Amino acid sequence: MTSDSRARMVRSAASLIRTRGVTGTSFSDVLADSGAPRGSIYHHFPEGKEQLAADAIKWTSERVLAHQRECPASTPEGVLDWFIDMWRQVVVSSGGRAGCVVAGVAVDTDVEAGPMTLVRATFRSWMDLLTGQLQTTGLTPARASAMATATLAGMEGALILCRAERSAAPLETMAAELKRLLPAASGRPRAGSRRRRSGRT
Repeated sequence: MTSDSRARMVRSAASLIRTRGVTGTSFSDVLADSGAPRGSIYHHFPEGKEQLAADAIKWTSERVLAHQRECPASTPEGVLDWFIDMWRQVVVSSGGRAGCVVAGVAVDTDVEAGPMTLVRATFRSWMDLLTGQLQTTGLTPARASAMATATLAGMEGALILCRAERSAAPLETMAAELKRLLPAASGRPRAGSRRRRSGRT
């Protein structure tokens, strides 16, 4: 009953939930995927699947926050690119099958259930970090907050479409359109603005 078996179970749960959802992920699946001994279920997760799902969310969130905190970008576009590329890798490496663990729990859990409190807190922590980073690049607090919300909402929606299409194309479209909402850099017009002024289609 080592901490290593617990860590393996949490990683396996995260991987399975992002492709199957909570309901479609059983303890048997987690044990088979992680190779952990059967007795570790009740030893490490006495509160059952809800506790395992919560730990999978926490593990995922720590990875997302750690990745985004390493963002070296000094422009709003760079901040968004760094965040979006992390999810692009998830889509590409899974062949479009994997989504977001937190969203997987959110859509597969009663809104009054305990895990939803953690879901809300997790999403807010991601948006708070994005907001702060966008402010650092020069966006106003209000604009940075709005863009952070739009980025996360767009990203989660794109991941669902990528799963349906088994393709990263919806993500790429979302990313391109999201950047059109950003202020022009150094006074340069956003993509398409020159064309509109010239009257060309």
